[in-house]
Amino acid sequence: MRLWRDRRGYSMTFWAIFIGVVMVPTLALAIELGRYFYAIAEVQKAADAAAVAASAEIDPKVFQDTGSLVPTSKTWSNAQSYVSLNTAGLSAKGVHAFVTNIQVSAGDNTVYVDVSADLTILFPSVVPRVLVTQTGIAKLRAITH
Repeated sequence: MRLWRDRRGYSMTFWAIFIGVVMVPTLALAIELGRYFYAIAEVQKAADAAAVAASAEIDPKVFQDTGSLVPTSKTWSNAQSYVSLNTAGLSAKGVHAFVTNIQVSAGDNTVYVDVSADLTILFPSVVPRVLVTQTGIAKLRAITH
């Protein structure tokens, strides 16, 4: 009968439930969000590097003759190799990033490269598919017509 009157048991029960229901999920969410933002930053870094690499592969002869910015046959492969180099940490975890689009804007001498990665493998199976696409931008300043 004395145990029913002792209030210390209530406090211990409250803290056990609080830690299990509030603190553990909050900690798990913080870890998952940190992992997500790290992966996004890595994909953005790769997209920026791919844009610079793609801009290095603009056909100079076509530009001199017509003023148009035209990618060469090496543009995609060069951009993808820079994506692979800059996402080695993600690749080790099973995440592979790919160049999905290269767009050249002759009006403002800019190269845009879209890089996508499926981050689903980094999260528990209850999380739906996590596909991230980042755009890298490189401005060509040395080209004159």
